[in-house]
Amino acid sequence: RVRQLTGAFDANIERLEYQSKYTALYPIKVNQQEAVIENIIATQNVSIGLEAGSKPELLAVLALAPKGGTIVCNGYKDREFIRLALMGQKLGHNVFIVIEKESEVGLVIEEAASLKVKPQVGLRVRLSSLASSKWADTGGEKSKFGLSAAQLLSVVERFRAAGLDQGIRLLHFHMGSQIANLADYQHGFKEAIRYYGELRNLGLPVDHIDVGGGLGVDYDGTHSRNASSINYDMDDYAGVVVGMLKEFCDAQSLPHPNIFSESGRSLTAHHAMLVIQVTDVEKHNDDVPQIENKEALPETVQWLVDLLGPTDIEMVTETYWRATHYMSDVAAQYADGKLTLAEKALAEQCYFAVCRRLHNSLKARQRSHRQVLDELNDKLADKYICNFSVFQSLPDTWAIDQVLPIIPLHRLDEEPLRRAVLQDLTCDSDGKINQYVDEQSIETSLPVHALNEGEDYLLGVFLVGAYQEILGDMHNLFGDTDSVNIYQNADGSVYHAGIETHDTIEDMLRYVHLSPEELMTHYRDKCANARISASERTQFLDALRLGLTRSSYLSS
Repeated sequence: RVRQLTGAFDANIERLEYQSKYTALYPIKVNQQEAVIENIIATQNVSIGLEAGSKPELLAVLALAPKGGTIVCNGYKDREFIRLALMGQKLGHNVFIVIEKESEVGLVIEEAASLKVKPQVGLRVRLSSLASSKWADTGGEKSKFGLSAAQLLSVVERFRAAGLDQGIRLLHFHMGSQIANLADYQHGFKEAIRYYGELRNLGLPVDHIDVGGGLGVDYDGTHSRNASSINYDMDDYAGVVVGMLKEFCDAQSLPHPNIFSESGRSLTAHHAMLVIQVTDVEKHNDDVPQIENKEALPETVQWLVDLLGPTDIEMVTETYWRATHYMSDVAAQYADGKLTLAEKALAEQCYFAVCRRLHNSLKARQRSHRQVLDELNDKLADKYICNFSVFQSLPDTWAIDQVLPIIPLHRLDEEPLRRAVLQDLTCDSDGKINQYVDEQSIETSLPVHALNEGEDYLLGVFLVGAYQEILGDMHNLFGDTDSVNIYQNADGSVYHAGIETHDTIEDMLRYVHLSPEELMTHYRDKCANARISASERTQFLDALRLGLTRSSYLSS
């Protein structure tokens, strides 16, 4: 991905005869795993830098960045943050301190004087333009970061008064993450490059422009303006950035600035997948029931029994609506005490048997069938209980309805004839995945195979390398899963390294300040006071002690 991105920019720079260079910045907030950062910066024959948005991230990149490497410092900054950044400059790094708030100016001036260093400064502007995406508020006038036009002029004058205005080398803006429509980006970029011209006209030696993030990932495969897709590729994106900058600079007789972009999602999403194990299934009983005495049943239940027979193809949708209406009557009559539990259970079985038969008769490509087919896919979906936590491993699917591609990893030579909703182990109704990529649309269930007793069934969730690992939380004290880094050699062979084992229950308890040692003391007291035999006491304590060392997830 690093080579693809830098290659796209380099090709457009050469094609358009652009006079400066491109550097890909990796914002480590996207995934701070050491293996991720080290593999990105180890890419040969490309220009790659790092971006830090906090003191912990800055301390990490100061250690990991190669000497002379570019480091861009964003986010809220205190005196210590700025001092560390300036120390990085004196250590030989190419450090830019991006001013997000006016209050940072005085700290930069004071710490630069203290360390006797001329700071390299960037200015982040707050654009009026707003992209249409789930993350639109990270750009535009409501953005958490950036300077207004008036604040920008004030900051420039303060640096000028301190004699540091010639250190203002970079213009930065950010339109938002995962921008689906390239036209939105073009609109915002047109506004942003005007700031470049104005800053140059103020006599500032700005020779870098950081276009921020926004380069998206086609999660759903539709190559469209959907929130989980993009209607462009890397070459299109690079062509817009380089082309619009060159056109503006040539028209204004301005030098072509060096280009940075912070395309963290696009660089890292593809590198990781989550493997989840299906541990159990819950499904409706849609077998056709054996009815011995239909006339003895309540009338509403008899109507459902009558629908079990053959249905003319032209009457499929009408039959479904009738069955659904009858089932609503059953629910109301049961609530009123007019049906027994056994009669309600029989009605439900008849209803789902009818639905299953109708589902097999519907055609996805027939428009009149589409609404009913969508409803039946939803109603008939099995519930696959999976050995993972949505909140720990796939938090964006819960928080912002992120769509991720999911496919079975077993039985790929068999057509998946069932549909399922994936549910996690947490004791939370939100612990499930609600949207699935299915050919050219988003569905509420996933095509899967029926489970075979005694056989493993694994599913792969793809494109999870950006944000998911670092945003995961510990709901119900489910911790990190096992992980492994897999590498491919030039000859196509693979090897693995960097195996990380799961968090234990003991680890998770310590994180919430529950001491396992104190818990063992309580266990011993309770066992001593319980009416159990000595052998049971030993057995219970051994089991409790062993339990603390186990994974928080279910055993295979």
